[in-house]
Amino acid sequence: MCAEKKKGAVYIRSLPIYPGEEVLGVYYEEKWEEFDELLAKCKGDVEVLLVPCPEMLGDDYLELLVNLSKIASAGLSVMIADPAKTIKVKEILNLE
Repeated sequence: MCAEKKKGAVYIRSLPIYPGEEVLGVYYEEKWEEFDELLAKCKGDVEVLLVPCPEMLGDDYLELLVNLSKIASAGLSVMIADPAKTIKVKEILNLE
């Protein structure tokens, strides 16, 4: 028996250099506008959101939680392809 194929979408953004000096002063709504638009387009049509690494979903813990909540509210599952890429996270997780 074959499992039913699910429609997916991919979200990619440019990652800021940790600790993110170039994003200081950027309002959350402006920073995540493309992400919100993608979720709106996916709602009801797509089941899975694929992101390359966890940093794609937030530059800090609060952004990550808010964006994961937005994904859940849109009725999507999330698939994260690879572990964290930022130097600080790699050090914490001993991924080097």
